[in-house]
Amino acid sequence: MKKNAFPAKVLLFGEHTILRGSHGLALPLRTHYSAWRYGGTAAQQAGLLLLQAYLSDQFLTAFDHQQLARDLAAGRYLASTIPTGYGLGSSGAVCVAVFDGYATAAGHTMLADMGTKAFFARMESCFHGTSSGIDPLIIYENQALRLLPGGNYELVRLPVPTGGWQFFLLDTRHPRSTGPLVAHFTARYDTDAEFRSRTDTHWIAPNDAAIDALLHNDMDTLWANFAATSAFQLQELPPMVLPHTRQIWADGLDGGPYLLKLCGAGGGGFYLGLTPDWAATQAALPHQTLLPLAW
Repeated sequence: MKKNAFPAKVLLFGEHTILRGSHGLALPLRTHYSAWRYGGTAAQQAGLLLLQAYLSDQFLTAFDHQQLARDLAAGRYLASTIPTGYGLGSSGAVCVAVFDGYATAAGHTMLADMGTKAFFARMESCFHGTSSGIDPLIIYENQALRLLPGGNYELVRLPVPTGGWQFFLLDTRHPRSTGPLVAHFTARYDTDAEFRSRTDTHWIAPNDAAIDALLHNDMDTLWANFAATSAFQLQELPPMVLPHTRQIWADGLDGGPYLLKLCGAGGGGFYLGLTPDWAATQAALPHQTLLPLAW
C-alpha cells in the first residue's frame, strides 16, 4: 500500500467507482486484494513481465529494474482476488504493488513532480494503451476520491448512509473488455448530436447531482438521480446491459426495492446497486450474487 505500509507482504485493494458523470466518486474496495508470493506460473507472471519490459524502456531511473528482474526470475508474482475484466483495478493493483516494492528515490521524486495521477496513468498505459490513472490512484491513496473536471481530484470522507440505505455490487458473472465498449460509446457520443444531448441531460447531469447528494447524505435526492441514471442506461446503452440482467434491472425501476447502474464501461463485471432496504433486496434477488459496500 501507500508509503510501504506493508513492506513484507503488499496488500492492495481493488478500485470501485461509485458514480461517474462529468466528475466522479471512487473508493477502495477492501474485499479484494493482491499479495506478493513466490512460485508463480508463466501465466501468473505474464502481466508483471510485460510491465517490467515497459518500465525498463519508459522509466529508466524510476525503478530498480535489476531487482525486479531477479525477483521475477525467482518466481515472484502477485496472487490476486481482484477479478480481471470487472473494472476493479486489477492492472492498477499491479502498478501500485510494483511502485511500492521497486520504486527508487528518483521514482518517488518523479511521482511528486508529475503528480500521482499522471505518474500512474503513464505507468498503467502499459496495459491499456492509454489510462486515466484513476484505478491505481485510488488504490495508492486508499481513500475515497472525488474526481473533478479537468483531471483534478480531492480526497473525501463519505458520510455513512443511515436509515437502512445500502450500496451494493451485483456480480453479472461475465467479464468484459473495456476498450471496445468505450470506443462504441465515444464514437456514438462524438457523432450523434441527439444522443450527446440526451447523455448530457439524462446521465451526466443526474449523476453529478447524485454525487453531490451522497456527499451531503441526502439519500432521497440521491435515489431520484440514481433512478434517472439507471433508466437512461437501460434504454440508451443496450450493449452495456447484459441480456440476462435486463429484466431484474427493469424490475428495480418498476417499483422494486433497489436500483442498478453500470460500473465503468458496463458490458459485464459488476453493476452498482442502491437500496433503502437491504433485506428486501436480498429477497427480491435470491439468485444473484450481491456484495454490500461499506466505508
